[in-house]
Order: sequence, then structure tokens, then C-alpha cells
Amino acid sequence: MNEFNRQKLGLLLTVNDMLAAFDDGVALSEENWEDVRAALSALGVPGENIMIELTERARTGDKSVILQLQTYFTRFFDAQASAAANSAIISDSYKSGKYGCDREFSAYINFLKSNSASDISAGVYEKLRGVQIKQPEYYKLITEDSRGWYFENNWLDGVGGANNSLITNRVNTLKSNLSKLTWLYDNLADSLSRRSLNALIKFWLTWDYADWRNIALYYCDVVDTNTFPFYDDEIFVDCGSYIGDTVMQFVTAVNSGYKRVYTYDISRKSIELIRQNLASLPNVDIRHKGTGEINAEMVEVGVDQAFHGNKLSADGYGNVVDTVKVVRLDDDIDGPITFLKIDCEGMDKETLRGAKAHIQKYRPKLHVDSYHKLADIVDIPGLIREFDSSYVLFLRLAMTPDTPPRFPTPLFMAI
Repeated sequence: MNEFNRQKLGLLLTVNDMLAAFDDGVALSEENWEDVRAALSALGVPGENIMIELTERARTGDKSVILQLQTYFTRFFDAQASAAANSAIISDSYKSGKYGCDREFSAYINFLKSNSASDISAGVYEKLRGVQIKQPEYYKLITEDSRGWYFENNWLDGVGGANNSLITNRVNTLKSNLSKLTWLYDNLADSLSRRSLNALIKFWLTWDYADWRNIALYYCDVVDTNTFPFYDDEIFVDCGSYIGDTVMQFVTAVNSGYKRVYTYDISRKSIELIRQNLASLPNVDIRHKGTGEINAEMVEVGVDQAFHGNKLSADGYGNVVDTVKVVRLDDDIDGPITFLKIDCEGMDKETLRGAKAHIQKYRPKLHVDSYHKLADIVDIPGLIREFDSSYVLFLRLAMTPDTPPRFPTPLFMAI
């Protein structure tokens, strides 16, 4: 465990001991409660968080308030202690060069700093030519069978093609975010996260997905019980519910011990399937709405069927399927959220911003897909930590092991 996490654990134990003393009949003084608040603030808990609110109210000695605080703090302690234990296998900073993944990341940063975007892009293009020769089936998959990623102007026509903006856009994203990438690497919770970031950069620069594939075999699903602690009163909000498959995964993981589930999806056809697939489950609130940072109406573009790639559009560009109400989660849900999953086909950052108050107050577990736009890889973890600097960040790369990958699908988990 590095020194930062030792200090964090010390603060956690300080608060835990004081709350335990209350259970033993010790009357906590005004100074004790001030110490609790100071420790929570030092841990990065924002002033809007319910633990800060309850700490202020607990000064009166109200037992029910203190019991509430104990419940929230115990879960915060569980998450922070688990993440701190993971840090035992990583160095304090990549700059120490202690581990191989740190040296690899440092080499990527130096390479990006030392070469122009045009030279790097030319090198990536030449490596694509090598893929065309050595891996023709894979080359076909990522060029004529895919063309690129449709949320931005990221196209890959291939060698000799008119538009290979995916290459230049990836390189420009890396070059323009060097300080954010460095911050991210230093703030990832475990070595698998750091190796995942390296694997992503390596693929963007070389088309080599071997490291990504090896790492992705360890990835388990949205409801990752190796990372997330779950309890018997979870309130799960699934933004981008598709056909309800993630909800079923969640219910299985928690052995049906949850309080409520909210599902959001923009497709009427998906909503129909969600209602069918989740019909036997209690306390599931199915909402035919999109999620964002403002309350508005937008159009759904894509195909008129249950399809995970349908997206919202403000300008109506594409095949318009329907008009959809878009809401801020902060306005649409009253009360706490304990687990928030976001996979909103390009509206991921907007959905996060629209849930800022819930995140700051209740500090839900977060799973946010971060591949719909190239800069999501740095923007999304930055937003999470901007809202609450006590969140611990895990990066994972998903892949179906038995098929070649078209593009990396990074996601962030935060506890």
C-alpha cells in the first residue's frame, strides 16, 4: 500500500473508531464531531455529501441521525478500504518507473511529446498498411466492414482511402491531452487499470490488440462484484437499458436483494422488450426517456427496432425514428441512488452532469462506458473526480474473447 493510501486508511479508521465509540455508549463531544467532519473533508468528500450533512445534525446527539451516518460511512469505508488494498500492487507514481507498466506509459508519453501529430499519424497509417498485408481479414473488419466510429467524424477507409480521420483524430486526442493522461494514469486504482490504459494507447498507435485481448479476458461485466460492494437495499439506475439484460445481471448478482431499479432507454421497441423481460421483478420503474444535462426533447436516430446503437440527436441528422423526452436524473429521481450505470451512446458525459447532485450527495457506485467519443477516456474520469474527489477510479477494457475487436471499449468504474 502506498503512502497516500496509508494516510487515507488512517483517516477512515479515525472516523470508524469514533462512530464505534458511540455504539459503546461514549458521548461524542463537539470536538469529536469536528474531527469527523475534518476527516471526511480530507478524504475528498464534498460538502454536499449526505455524510457531511448528517455529521452536522449528529452534534445534537440524535441517535437515529448517528445510525444513518454509520450506515453511509460503513459503505464508504468498505469501498475506500477495498481500493486502498488494491494499491498495494502499484507504485506511488509512474515517474518512479518501478513497474513495467509504468515504464511503458512513460515511453508512450515521451514518444507523443517528442513527435509531431503529422509524423505520428503517418506512422500509424504505415502500420495499417502492415495490417493489410499480414492480417487481411482483420484489416477488412476495421475498414470496409466498420469504417470507423459514428459518434464523431472518425472514419477509416483504409490504405489509399479518401477519409482516414480516425487515425488523425486519435493521435490529436492523445497529443492534446498529455497532462490529463498523466493525471489519469497516476489516479487509477490498480495495476490492471494502468495496463488497460497502456493497451488502449498501444492499439491507437499500432493496431496491436494483443495486450488489450489478454487484459480483457479478466473483465467480467457491468455488475462487477470483484470491484463493487453490494448491499441488500441497492437502488440501481440503468441509463441505456437496451432490453433489460444489465438489470437481470444486477438482480442475479445481488440475489434479488435490492430496493428499487430504474431503467431508461430511448427506444420504444427496447422498452417493450424490457417490460417483457423484467415483468416478474418487483419495484422496477421503466422509463421511456433519454438522460442528459438539460430537460428537453430530442430525436432518436438509428433503426426502428431494439438496437443498442440508436442515439439521440439535437439536429435530426440520420434516420429519425422518434421524438424522445430527455431528462436530468437530478430532476427525474427523488431520493438516493446507490448504483448508476451509464451507457448512453454519446450522451454519457451529459448524463453524468445531469446527475451531479445525486453523485455529490449520495456517492453512488458508478459504471460509465467511455468509448463513444475519443476524449471520453480522459473527460469522464475527470468529471467524476470533479464532482467528488474521493472516488477511486478503475479502468477496464471490454472484449468478446472469441471475436476480433473493431475498436477499444473502455469503461470506468468508480467507488
